[in-house]
Amino acid sequence: MSQPKPRVLVVGGGITGLAAARALARDGARVVLAEAAPRLGGKISTERTDGLLLEHGPDSILATRPAGAALVRELGLGEELTGTLDPRAVYIRHRGRLVPMPEGLGLVLPTRFWPFARTPLFSWPEKLRMAKDLVWPRLLPADDIAVGTFLRRRLGSAIVDRLAGPLVGGVYGTPIDELSLDAVVPQLRKAETEHRSLLRAGLADGAAMRAAAAKRPPGARSMGVFVSLRGGMGSLVDALARSLSDSGVDVRLGAPVASLRRAPSGVLARLGSADAPDEAFDAVILAVPAHAAAALVAPEVPAAATALREIPHGTSILVTLAYPRSAVAARLVGHGYLVPQSAGGAISACTWTSEKWPGRAPSDTVLLRMFVRDEGAWTQLPDDELAEHARRDAETTLRIVPGTAPDLVRVARWQGAMPRYTVGHLARVAAVEQALTAWPSVTVAGASYRGVGVPDCIAQGQAAASRVAELLSAREAPVELVPAV
Repeated sequence: MSQPKPRVLVVGGGITGLAAARALARDGARVVLAEAAPRLGGKISTERTDGLLLEHGPDSILATRPAGAALVRELGLGEELTGTLDPRAVYIRHRGRLVPMPEGLGLVLPTRFWPFARTPLFSWPEKLRMAKDLVWPRLLPADDIAVGTFLRRRLGSAIVDRLAGPLVGGVYGTPIDELSLDAVVPQLRKAETEHRSLLRAGLADGAAMRAAAAKRPPGARSMGVFVSLRGGMGSLVDALARSLSDSGVDVRLGAPVASLRRAPSGVLARLGSADAPDEAFDAVILAVPAHAAAALVAPEVPAAATALREIPHGTSILVTLAYPRSAVAARLVGHGYLVPQSAGGAISACTWTSEKWPGRAPSDTVLLRMFVRDEGAWTQLPDDELAEHARRDAETTLRIVPGTAPDLVRVARWQGAMPRYTVGHLARVAAVEQALTAWPSVTVAGASYRGVGVPDCIAQGQAAASRVAELLSAREAPVELVPAV
């Protein structure tokens, strides 16, 4: 008689949990996906209203990480992929005006010499300070270090404050002088090891990229570093939900997991409430923020809970504004602007969504995404005050006609949902994984651990499903009996 298929619980219906559940179902497991919220998608949230397409979470997929676009194509959405509009310029607000980032800027390193030499973003003394990198010896210690600390040593403070901080620190919601180099930009360690000078490494990368571009067929155009879906990122969630339904996955919304307990053959879980009946599972994937995972594993593996709680999380807030194009005096050429921390204020960046992506707004509307700094008391302000700060920033920077009220205002607040990859992050993740070897039926995955982007989370969900499949296969393997001599 054939054994029943293994039963696996996936906790969390964000992109990590959805990817994990799909992979498990395709491998033949009986999957229950439990999501505490009334909808799937986690921070991916797309709203369509009055001809506008609003993203209240991630608006794109990093094209250089293959797991994202690969899943999109597997789900039959390949034709929906779209690149960013030209020109792909981004600005830094410096001394009250928008200064274009130098052309050919890679990972905060120049890949072309002359655009960086000519940029008004830095003074000549600041550029000469950066040039010292060409003669410095290798400076990286063996242990992890803050990205800001390392770049300041090699290139000076100006490039950190005006480029690396807004670019890298902004993406990870963490001050650049706290951000882990090994977890976030390990390429910098490789660059120093191989080239000694970061500037030399950047120029070498630029030469390699130009050589690769020259080999593309004539007329071929890259969609760019970031891609999205014409119907918004919510289209990916919808397609995953359909795939899970077609695969027989038991999706339960509004179903928080009250507890997990060890069982001889796996895990006993209570879904929905503490007085719910126990359900037996062969394995569990916790695709939730680290602090939520800590609460579930604490009774059985306190060491894992301790390590999980040491991964800090911040709050991410987006303010979306729509204005009549006729009221915006500034000429919007490019995709938006970044605001260095030294400039102060509640807003760290503004994306001109209507200029960045096709089909996001009618031609007579300017659609903006304003990012609130996760520092100080900004994230504690109520929505109406944050919206007012965002309005003042946009209206001053883009010279919006005084007294013009936005046609639309939305505030999306993701409380405690943004992991902070501070120095030592990978060691903390390793401690979590080591502690969980005491309970192999439970595994963790998601933005809290090895990448915050959508493709990173997809890859982690799929990898967690593979680990579970290997665990269950090992349990089912027959024991080879050795005859006595």
